[in-house]
Amino acid sequence: MNSEISPGSTDATANPWRTQITLLTLAHVVGTIGYLSVMTMAPVIRGELGLNATQVGSLMSAYYLGLTIGAIPGGVLVDRLGVGTSLVAATAMLAAGAAIFASAGSYPPAVTATLVMGLGYSLVNPATAKGVLEWFKPEHRATAMGVKQMGVPIGGLVASAFGAIVVFMPWRNVMWITAALTIIVGLFWWRRQVRPKAVRGGLGAVLIDLRAVYTNRRLGIMNLASVTFNFGQQSFSTYLTLFLRDVAGASQPFAALCMGLAQVSGATGRVFWAFVSDRFTGGRRKGIMVGTAGTAALAMALAAAVDASWPEIYLALLALLLGGTVLAYAALLHTICAETVAPKLAGAAIGSNLFATSIGGTIGPIVFGATVDATGSYTPAWLVTAGVLAAGVILFAVQFREVRTD
Repeated sequence: MNSEISPGSTDATANPWRTQITLLTLAHVVGTIGYLSVMTMAPVIRGELGLNATQVGSLMSAYYLGLTIGAIPGGVLVDRLGVGTSLVAATAMLAAGAAIFASAGSYPPAVTATLVMGLGYSLVNPATAKGVLEWFKPEHRATAMGVKQMGVPIGGLVASAFGAIVVFMPWRNVMWITAALTIIVGLFWWRRQVRPKAVRGGLGAVLIDLRAVYTNRRLGIMNLASVTFNFGQQSFSTYLTLFLRDVAGASQPFAALCMGLAQVSGATGRVFWAFVSDRFTGGRRKGIMVGTAGTAALAMALAAAVDASWPEIYLALLALLLGGTVLAYAALLHTICAETVAPKLAGAAIGSNLFATSIGGTIGPIVFGATVDATGSYTPAWLVTAGVLAAGVILFAVQFREVRTD
């Protein structure tokens, strides 16, 4: 079994920008493909499995339930098992979920499959973030975090392609292909398993580590603010195309184009803002985080003013602005969380933050949609979302003190 590159390795060939960053990114790619492929192929899957609209929606809800359940224990496991072993376990669950879905003949196994995928992905963020923390120098850390996070939109693009070719290929074959790709990535990580040294075991040690994480005031503030950040992100992602069609009178192709533009600017922003924090602010990331999320809140308030008179170019620019802000904060967020605690607790810290963001991502779209239904207008929904996001920005700006522990 080959070894992972250990922190501080002096081996000239041990350049993490070669193999490690690629494998970390691929972990996010295969972690994203499965559940997004289910959603892109939902119209076809719905007919074959005889699902109603509520059951289709619950497939995504089950995924996020698995993600929420696994977030905290997943982070703890990463600190004890190491990056490679954790990602082997993650890819095994992701592949199993895809295979179960490919074999599903009814609703119960299908919803079970997406739950398993969510449990698998709950290990991916803590493991890849810990890998970045261990293998990259502090001055390159956020940039590396941004690059590996590119795996999420790349996985989304692959899933979109699968959604298009499903008219030529059975959707079950697509899910089997997804399972196979995931296993291949898992085999690469299988060869790079190294258990962390001097990690305390036992329930008592786990509880001590969890106490250290959950009594960390700065991390607590970061997590509370993160609930509002993902509240805004998932509301935007869920309702952008509907909003553009219902309020701006946009065509379906143009609304889809705007979503694509937002995804591209979000992917670019993940790397750009992280690079700026590494290169130009000396690793001080708070100001960029405040500026990015604050701009997103202002852009959402601006969205409340959209009506049918807005030219398409303005709508496209608004989508780009929101994509480059509210969809682009993940790399900075994970870097700040990992640097807020001792390195040995990085996995647990990311897990706690994943739990917080999952809560925001679950609540946000529900509140947004309920506001639209109650008022008959998107304007108050955008204003409520902007207000929630702004409250998180203010909390983070005023209460969070940036002190790195490395």
